[in-house]
Amino acid sequence: MGVSTAKVVVISTFLIMGMVLAGLIMQPEASLQAWDVKESSFPVNASSEEKLTFLLNYAVLAPSSHNSQPWRFNVSGDEIYVFADKTRWLKVADADQRELHISLGCALENLIIAAEHFGYNCSVSYFPGQKDLVALVRMQAGSTPGDSRLFYAITSRHTNRNPYQQSPISDADLKTISILSSDPQINIFLTDNSSTRKAFLDLVAQANAVQYSDAEFKSELGHWLSQGVMGPTGVRAKMAQLAVVFLDMGPEQTRKDAELINSTPYLGFISTANNDSISSLRAGRAFERFWLAATALGISLHPMSQALEVPETKANLTALLSPGSGNMSQVQQTFRLGYAEPVREHSTRRPLEEVLIKE
Repeated sequence: MGVSTAKVVVISTFLIMGMVLAGLIMQPEASLQAWDVKESSFPVNASSEEKLTFLLNYAVLAPSSHNSQPWRFNVSGDEIYVFADKTRWLKVADADQRELHISLGCALENLIIAAEHFGYNCSVSYFPGQKDLVALVRMQAGSTPGDSRLFYAITSRHTNRNPYQQSPISDADLKTISILSSDPQINIFLTDNSSTRKAFLDLVAQANAVQYSDAEFKSELGHWLSQGVMGPTGVRAKMAQLAVVFLDMGPEQTRKDAELINSTPYLGFISTANNDSISSLRAGRAFERFWLAATALGISLHPMSQALEVPETKANLTALLSPGSGNMSQVQQTFRLGYAEPVREHSTRRPLEEVLIKE
């Protein structure tokens, strides 16, 4: 005896509701409270470890792919150890761990900017040997704080996914951003060329088609949406997960991306000479400095990494940019840059206690 359509609908509804409720119960603790850190709360009379631990309040405000926040920290004496949290690595979208290390580079840069603001000289050792340890930062108190614009931009930075105005950015502002984020080992290329914009949009559309036809990619994206860290929270986060996993969202995503790319006055590309973890880490540091410098001037930024997440489109993007990139041909990060309606709310962050390794 067959099952009626009505019964199938009822059973399906109960299964979906069960998934939603289970997901709500399992959503991790995250909040906006981390963004309320105050400069005046720096523990001037506390121990060295307490002071360095306070600096991590700024490190955790860094951007990361899917807001995965793939970092952990250990404070020991006058040293801070920065670890990759591989449990938060996007194994499908970021198979080569490029975005993992760019995210860690952003957190490292926030940490160093904050440390220098509070009077520390910093020396950094990359990948000093211990498993998953990406950087060791040694702090020495006694320096005089310099330009604080990047420090104050840490707590006001947003990812702005709105359409951008066609208003040009002044040469003076572009020069200021370049000076504040310069690194001889990193190339940051900005373009307003319409042909490059069209070619980039075509690559994004191709990457979307590949990714949204991949069940593993959709499952991974759905997981992070369900965590409530990519915009929607609560029931809306679970519904977003179900939509990504069970519906064909590729065409709609491409439509949205086309609107965003066509509206932006500038596209940005960050590249390095080598394609390895230390290059991605350095690129992340430069990317965060650039983002903070833009933020300080009221300029918005939106990372767009799809074309770098699919091997075929990444190769084509490299070929597109290589004529003008010299030996800096390894594209690490792509983004939109321009003026837009401000974003009012930050993305959530894990509690500092959750990312702190205590001995």
